[in-house]
Amino acid sequence: MELSNLAVHARLRSPWESIDLGIALARRHWWPLFLVWLLPAALLFAACHWLLPDSPNWSLFLIWWLKPAFDRLPLFIASRTLFGEAVSVLGALKQFFAQNRRDWFAWLTWRRLSATRSFDLPVTLLEQSSGAARAARIGVLHRKHASAATWLTLTGFHLETFLLMALLGLIYLFIPEQVQIDWIPLFSSGAPWFEWGINAFYLLVMAAVAPFYVVGGFCLYIGRRIELEGWDIEIQFHRLRDRHQREQKQRARQASRAPAAAQLLLLCAVAVTTAISIPPASAASAETPVQARETIDEVLAGDDFHQVEEVSGWRLKEIERKDSEFPEWLIALLEWLENRPVDSDSESDWGPFIGLLIEILLWATAAGLLAYLLWRYREPIRRSLQLRRQVEQKKAAPETLFGLDVRQSSLPADVCAEVLRLWQSGDQRASLGLLYRATLSHLIESYQFEFADHLTESECAQLVQLRQQHPAQSTGQAEAQLRPVSAALSGFVHQLTTSWQQLAYAHRAPESARVQILCDQWREAFGRDH
Repeated sequence: MELSNLAVHARLRSPWESIDLGIALARRHWWPLFLVWLLPAALLFAACHWLLPDSPNWSLFLIWWLKPAFDRLPLFIASRTLFGEAVSVLGALKQFFAQNRRDWFAWLTWRRLSATRSFDLPVTLLEQSSGAARAARIGVLHRKHASAATWLTLTGFHLETFLLMALLGLIYLFIPEQVQIDWIPLFSSGAPWFEWGINAFYLLVMAAVAPFYVVGGFCLYIGRRIELEGWDIEIQFHRLRDRHQREQKQRARQASRAPAAAQLLLLCAVAVTTAISIPPASAASAETPVQARETIDEVLAGDDFHQVEEVSGWRLKEIERKDSEFPEWLIALLEWLENRPVDSDSESDWGPFIGLLIEILLWATAAGLLAYLLWRYREPIRRSLQLRRQVEQKKAAPETLFGLDVRQSSLPADVCAEVLRLWQSGDQRASLGLLYRATLSHLIESYQFEFADHLTESECAQLVQLRQQHPAQSTGQAEAQLRPVSAALSGFVHQLTTSWQQLAYAHRAPESARVQILCDQWREAFGRDH
């Protein structure tokens, strides 16, 4: 996948902008997308008409159920077209069975009624993911765009219905006025030829809508990948690299054309100008790379880079109205309820029905509000009633976290000595990794921390800090079983986590003096336990 060949501008788009981009792309290439969806479906439709002439509805249901299989060819063409590769209709039709080889059973069974089908299909077709990897990938993609993908599916379903009604209405308008047709017996007779004709029209409608639905979901998927993987940034870096290479080649050509004497004079002039224009840097203001790195580490370790704020709540939308702040339909309904004639003998009086409906709505609202309050304030209620969860079985401690072995049996007898030995031998990653996993192991064994697999290193450090700041808040365990965390231990875990992340992910090793300080802090924190 060459991002430089991307046919659209790579930038962050909202979900609806991504769908709009897919609609525009499908409109430009609608004819081949329409054909590659229609031809296999029409072939199956003709086979069903030949084999099951008396079951037109079941034949149409079979084609409707096999939509995920027919959607793969338009997605195949759109994915190639988006990156500048032209695919013909015949070439795409030859790929029908190859494109439907992966996960065809899942897509035709439990995934068939998925509301995010067009958004999830590229994960199977383009990323070739399945099983746990696919589930993890889908979970990441659905965090923001699942709602838009669901609305795209609902819109496509209603659009097919409206277009079928419009097509039948158009055919009715073309019938001359002199031709008198009694439509009620025709619809109620259930003639096979008539039902096959309507099903054929519906097949055309499905083929016409499918390109917009498939490509809209595909561009929604592409927009999510641009947001997650930073395609726009990578493309800009590629352009900067290409421009730098072109400038270097241009300078080389110019230098080869210039005479040797002119080159010498030019170099002398540049050297003299540079020596005159650049003032000498003072020794006091100069900062070594080591000092600059320490300054950056101190800034990154500050609280400004570790603040997380979550805001939630109900808000009323601001609706601008000129005449009234209430909607017109609500005012009309209230006026009708107030001025309607009441006839006790009439059977058409809607008063009891409306009263019952309002009563049901009020009871449902009260029940929902009560359930929300119980869920919202479940922790204060539990603490006020002094309810405690009885832990029947102690949760098994994890053996690995972030790919590190945190078992006590895997640690050496003298952790700090082994850490310093590995550091002096040049194996910096193994040295700091040993200190970090020894810290995690002692936090699990001695302080009963339950670090789950889905947590990150920073989240584990935040749990330690939360225990130190709020020792009374337990996590489902009895407070007497929780060992308090000191401020020194919390600060040590935060510093060690920052150093380990910078080494593991940014390949920036700390200074040897910093490693020695971390080892001393580790002895003070876990020396007694060790």
